Amino acid sequence: FCALLFTGEFDFDLKKRKLEFDFFKISLFNKSFDIDLVQGQAAKLGSASGLGSDNNVELTKRGRKAFFNWISADETIATARGGGGGLALWKRIETEEE
Repeated sequence: FCALLFTGEFDFDLKKRKLEFDFFKISLFNKSFDIDLVQGQAAKLGSASGLGSDNNVELTKRGRKAFFNWISADETIATARGGGGGLALWKRIETEEE
């Protein structure tokens, strides 16, 4: 069961270890409810909710994307520093579907 799914585009620069991204759709509750986003709207939602940086809104105004600078990643966990300075952590959770 997928409670929240982000759909969008991304670019990863391996040399800089930088992931730039933007979302054009947010899906809720196993894709039973979709929210289509226009360019820059994801950054505004992130900033307003406290989950993203105000800096991301300014980046989108200049035609750039929000980003993460990767710190480390392995089979279990990934860490990165967000464009606004926050620390992001992702943990892999194995499901029966995998």
